[in-house]
Amino acid sequence: MPKVKVENQSKHSIEDTFKRIRQMLENDKDLRKMDPSYVCKFDEKSFSGTAKGSKFEANLKVVTKGSSAHVEIEVSLPMLLTPVKGVVQSTMQKKLDAALA
Repeated sequence: MPKVKVENQSKHSIEDTFKRIRQMLENDKDLRKMDPSYVCKFDEKSFSGTAKGSKFEANLKVVTKGSSAHVEIEVSLPMLLTPVKGVVQSTMQKKLDAALA
């Protein structure tokens, strides 16, 4: 499975950063268009989560780096979606940047 990794440094607290990313993954209309069947599961204590659907699987991790939070999302795609790997990566990066703005 090809993997796409997006990362971002957040100026917000780790709790606020996790809340923003969680809201994005659960409610973003564009992401739902890509795979309406995906389901999110989050672990508030470890600031991590997963999103699994029929077309992808994603792992989320928010950690403290210095005085800010660092977000890492790794998306695993099926081989059939390898040609759109760049589009998935740029879309996820834009969504992540917007959620943390």
